[in-house]
Amino acid sequence: MGEELVLASKWDIGFDVVRFLWVGFFSSLPLWARCTVLALFGATLVYGFVSWLRNRSSATPEAAPEAEGDTPEAVENDHEDAARVR
Repeated sequence: MGEELVLASKWDIGFDVVRFLWVGFFSSLPLWARCTVLALFGATLVYGFVSWLRNRSSATPEAAPEAEGDTPEAVENDHEDAARVR
């Protein structure tokens, strides 16, 4: 196991994306294979965008101003009582 470990850089990812699109648009593959390559690339973009939207919308909003007399501990205990945990 005396092999060196080579890590890919972020520029390698860009090169791979360009090469992937080059195959999809300009290769001598049959039309069905090129369409498959482009569909996989498009599906990856859509999945990434939907994941980004989901993470963005699930981010916790800033804490609302506390009502008078409510301490952070009291608010925290209200949430703990609402969910039963075994």
